[in-house]
Amino acid sequence: MLSFAELQQLVKEPRPGGALEAKVHQLLNSPIISNEAYYQGKRPLRLRNEHQGEFLRVATWNVEKSLRMKEVTSALASESFFESLVNEKMAPKGSAAHTELLRERARLASADVIILQEMDIGISRSGYRDAARELAKALGMNYAFAPQQLEIDPVMLGLEPIAHGRGGEVRHQPDEARYKGLFGLAILSRYPIINAHSFQLKVQPYDWYAGEKAGTDVVEGMRRLATEIVFENQIVREMKIGGRVFFRVDLDVPGVPGNTLSVINNHLEIKARPRDREAQMAEILSYMRDIPNAVVMAGDHNSAHEDLSPTSITRVFSRTTSSSQTWLGVSMNLLMAAPVAVNSGRVLLNTAKNFHSPLAPHIPVLLPNKTRGLFNLIEEYRFADGGKFDFRGDKERSINGISAKLANANEKAIKGQTPTFSVQRPIGPIGRSRLDWIFVKVPPSAQGADDFDYRLAPHFGETLSGMIEGLTVRLSDHSPCVVDIPMQEPPGIE
Repeated sequence: MLSFAELQQLVKEPRPGGALEAKVHQLLNSPIISNEAYYQGKRPLRLRNEHQGEFLRVATWNVEKSLRMKEVTSALASESFFESLVNEKMAPKGSAAHTELLRERARLASADVIILQEMDIGISRSGYRDAARELAKALGMNYAFAPQQLEIDPVMLGLEPIAHGRGGEVRHQPDEARYKGLFGLAILSRYPIINAHSFQLKVQPYDWYAGEKAGTDVVEGMRRLATEIVFENQIVREMKIGGRVFFRVDLDVPGVPGNTLSVINNHLEIKARPRDREAQMAEILSYMRDIPNAVVMAGDHNSAHEDLSPTSITRVFSRTTSSSQTWLGVSMNLLMAAPVAVNSGRVLLNTAKNFHSPLAPHIPVLLPNKTRGLFNLIEEYRFADGGKFDFRGDKERSINGISAKLANANEKAIKGQTPTFSVQRPIGPIGRSRLDWIFVKVPPSAQGADDFDYRLAPHFGETLSGMIEGLTVRLSDHSPCVVDIPMQEPPGIE
């Protein structure tokens, strides 16, 4: 870890050269691995039911900067603590809603593998916790942590005031001995960890140091104010060193081909265009080609239609004038008899088509869906052994009986996909979106030649919305997602 003085030095010079830069590089490209639970005698639960036989349960969850990790850890470790958080007005004790919340909590707490994003080590906002280690210890699980970034915003380090009030400057006072500033990803497992590998991606569409340090102009200021007023979501500066990473962990799982399950934890860039995230995904996939065993790739893919990096008058002009949609709209306004109505109708139709639907069809120029390319890339990808990610959706194998693409691994809604992210104060369905996904690759050796074999395929993917919306404490701005993976052909599903 870096000392507090070294972190302060990075505020002035993010690329200091010499020993400090080498130390930063090593830190941001070296995972932390612990099989402590295994050596203490902890073993997998080996879940089983009449429908699937023996199965693996995998979950993914973005825990929002580890802000509520104390409550998250206690809620997953203790059903009675979780019950103390239940909103009794929404789910009175003894009601079906209350029982459903307990079922969701039990499904997440029993997961064999939990894939986590936005995990802190030694940051004041989360009580200086080593979030992954504390949660793993509470659940009796092994874990690996991949550093992503160092949090070095001058406000967090006490170098700049938070605000100027009537009493003068208000400054944050960090605990210099405990502040480590490490922000990253974690994978918890009831199975032993064979290997963990992480490193910074080459594709980094947003510079979290220069981009945040540059400040905001009037356009970005207005956007942030509107977001805070309408949705109660505050956007603040976040100066960081580092960026998005590739993170792979191999687990020793008896019963799968090669007794190995590879887990890929993704957290794609939010302050970027959809095509930038597509480029990040292409790079991640390039490192996976030769994996011969079963693969679970999951995490926060930030599959939004918008670019949430700080905007400006210059950027708005540049991107608007280079957009094919803009020039189509101008042309329609010039050439058609009822231009305004037709153009407005086109925009409304496309908005409705894409609403909560990252998988909606992409019709270039006319009715585009800029997020679809990311999923096309994953669906069309082939491993060296011919394996592919399972995009099936069957009525009998989805959590709510809906047959649609990816529905077995990720809960489908009547319109689009069930949202996994919500702003602080959504307005009905507005302010919610599907950002988190689970993808499963089955080795060809584990299945037959047709599409009717389901050993090691995803089943009953679910978004645990109640874990967020049914409690008195908001544990995160993301809901956990979970999926089951049967170790053999499921005996009880026709």
